[in-house]
Formats: sequence, C-alpha cells, structure tokens
Amino acid sequence: MMTKQKIKIDIVSDVNCPWCYVGEQRLNKAMGEANESYDFDISFRPYELNANIPQEGVDRLEYFKKAYGPNIVSQIDAMNQRLKDAGSPEGIEFNFDKLTTVNNTFKGHRLIWLAGELGVQEAVAHALFYNYFTEGKNMNDTAVLTEIGMANGIPAERLEGFFEGEEGKKEVREMEQWAQASGITGVPAFIINDKYLVSGAQPADTFHQVFAQVAPLTPTFEEIAAEGQSCSVDGIC
Repeated sequence: MMTKQKIKIDIVSDVNCPWCYVGEQRLNKAMGEANESYDFDISFRPYELNANIPQEGVDRLEYFKKAYGPNIVSQIDAMNQRLKDAGSPEGIEFNFDKLTTVNNTFKGHRLIWLAGELGVQEAVAHALFYNYFTEGKNMNDTAVLTEIGMANGIPAERLEGFFEGEEGKKEVREMEQWAQASGITGVPAFIINDKYLVSGAQPADTFHQVFAQVAPLTPTFEEIAAEGQSCSVDGIC
C-alpha cells in the first residue's frame, strides 16, 4: 500500500475577511476530495487587515468610506451580492445585514492560537467565520469568543482569564510580522510546504492542481525493491 504524501498548509487569514471564509471552505472541499492520497497538516496564521480598529469597533459603512472613498457606498450592494454568490455553493450563508460593525480581530486571533496549542484550531477558526458572517456576532466580545472556544473543544478552565492575560499576544504578533516579512499583502494566502504561495480564494480545482505539483506521487521504497532483482549490502544478489 502506498504511503500517503504529507502536505503542510498554512492558512494566512483574518477573522473578518469574507474571502478568507470562502477560501477556507474551498480548501476544505479539495482536501475532502483528496484525503485518500494526502495527509494534510493545517495551521491558521493571523493577519489583521486593519490592526488599528478601536476596541469598540467602527461602523461598517464608515469603515468602507474611509478605506475606499465615498463612492464605495454605491458599490456595496454589488460587492455583498458577489460574495453571497461565491459563498452559497460552498455552504456559506453571508448575512451582511447583520454586520453593522467592523470589529478588532486581535482577540479572535489569540483564540485561534490557543486552539492550535490544543489541537482544535480548524474547528475554532471555522466557528469564528460562521459566527461572524452568518450570525453577525461581535468578534471582539470576550464572552462570545469564550463561548465559541468552549463549544469547539477548548476546556473552560483554559479560557478563564485568558483574554485578560498576556498569553498568546506575543505569538500572534510574531506570526503577523512573519507574514508581512514574507511579502503577504492580502488574504487569504495559503503557504504550501513552507515554499509555495497560493493567493486568494481559489476554486477547489486549483488546490487539486497544487497538491499534484507539490507532492508528486512517487513509488515507495518497498515497491521499487519489488519491481526488479537487487543486491543487498552483504553481497547477496
């Protein structure tokens, strides 16, 4: 039996980035279709699209105006519809009418980091996307984040006082600096085997092509030995 190829994927994303949610779901689809051939090692890495958002958040419309200029207002409905159309086939229900505020996401990234320490990172990251984009919950509310963490495998005692303390802050900031130093300027970004970069929410088919390129299926040593006669180290042929 052929050993599965290992593929390491670092997902660089932000909690309030809708295309990151779409990209995560498309990657999940591709991995589900390819899991007989590959073993996937997934890690989420933080990227704050706007680290300067105040703790109380900012009005979503004002945020877009400041970022893109006043003309953006007339385009928001079309942007939202484009995302809804992209999300729907991936099982995502975007409820933009519930998203009145853009939140600071640093605490959410700390929660994802903690989840990684405890082996439940994928579940927690996915739950944050869902709770923000479908349920419209505040991703800077420690009570909400604690609830999401507990519902997805983080023990209650690990979350007690977690957000009030320092744990995870340094680690998240270092990973954010790493992403910037690597030249990543937008998310989602998928780093494959520490070497290959896939930018944006690519279709599942693109991920399949990447898997095939980075992990070409080669015969195992056992199969090579069985294909022909050989000499062993002790001289027996």
